[in-house]
Amino acid sequence: MAAVRASYKIEPEVLERFNAAVPAGERSQLIQRLMETALADLERPFEDIAEEFETHPDFAQARADASAFDVAAGDGFHDFK
Repeated sequence: MAAVRASYKIEPEVLERFNAAVPAGERSQLIQRLMETALADLERPFEDIAEEFETHPDFAQARADASAFDVAAGDGFHDFK
């Protein structure tokens, strides 16, 4: 995928320190890695909840109900107009 340019507001002092600490040819790659890490951190709680729902015995009935709903939802009634 082709890279895209983006614009963000960053405090001048932070940007100056970042530019001084990170060589010009490495900045974009570092920003991308930081964004990927931040996204993984944001998504982790949802993944943990989904994993618990799929595996914890307390949710067995809810999983069975969801499965029955999935079967009913795909029974063809949506084709009627």
